[in-house]
Amino acid sequence: MANDIIIPVTGSLYWVEIWFRDNSSNPDGVQVVESEKKVVRSVKISQFNESTKEAIENTKQSASAKAEVGASYGVVSATVSTEISASKEITDTYSYTAREQRDMSVEETTIDRTKYEIKGHGRLGLYQAYFSAPGIDVSLSQSRTGGSKPPSEDVKLEVRMHKLDFISSLEAVYTDNGNDRPFDCLHEITRQNEDINSGFGGKYVYLKPVYTNQVSQALTDCRVRIESNPWSGGTDDLAKGAGGAYRYLQFNKDARNHQKFETSALLRRAGGPATIKDAPDFNVLTTDINKDRGGDY
Repeated sequence: MANDIIIPVTGSLYWVEIWFRDNSSNPDGVQVVESEKKVVRSVKISQFNESTKEAIENTKQSASAKAEVGASYGVVSATVSTEISASKEITDTYSYTAREQRDMSVEETTIDRTKYEIKGHGRLGLYQAYFSAPGIDVSLSQSRTGGSKPPSEDVKLEVRMHKLDFISSLEAVYTDNGNDRPFDCLHEITRQNEDINSGFGGKYVYLKPVYTNQVSQALTDCRVRIESNPWSGGTDDLAKGAGGAYRYLQFNKDARNHQKFETSALLRRAGGPATIKDAPDFNVLTTDINKDRGGDY
């Protein structure tokens, strides 16, 4: 795809001892071992994003990269180019970052029901495979037995990244009738009226998102301001022509906040204020734009 780049990532596959039994001093006895094994997947999104940003910077001169200065990229997929049996578990973890932008730690405990016999004069250990790369740590389901710990090895991956679009602001658009509603205005998630002034008279007022691919210009917070006098620090008045208080949206762009606005929508509700449970696909909800003027929330 035109906005995709491929960056090389090197991780490490290494082994951690689960147990080790030395039966060398017992020529006749047999030890039997049955053990427990944990599988843990951990993703630190901020660290992962920082490492891929550095990798993108390093590949900007490559003909296959063509990364845009200041843009942010998200994972589409990852391909393990090193031949290892744990490839699927590793690529599944990278797939998580394509769906989510938050830290994750998932632990699965499995019982290894295999019985291991260590005969007289024998030595045997059970070792579990781990994968580590910037921002990603996975204890894998793969295990191996032997008299000593297997050596670690580099794992080469090709990570496909897609340029992300973020919302940099929301723009108030005024019309004199509903037929002139902008086609790209924010939709109402329950398919109700998108006119913010609906039921109050005045102008038809719609919110239109403005996009950027510059991560430094991405919104991280949006708040409702209700003022008795005109204010110029955010959107134009969302109650244009309706009389009463002035209503605005105020924006914030915090570089330290890695939760950037990628999509936004309206939520109209009768009978009481909405909660974040009413918008399961979103993780931020402003206060009521219509506060204290009756009608829908």
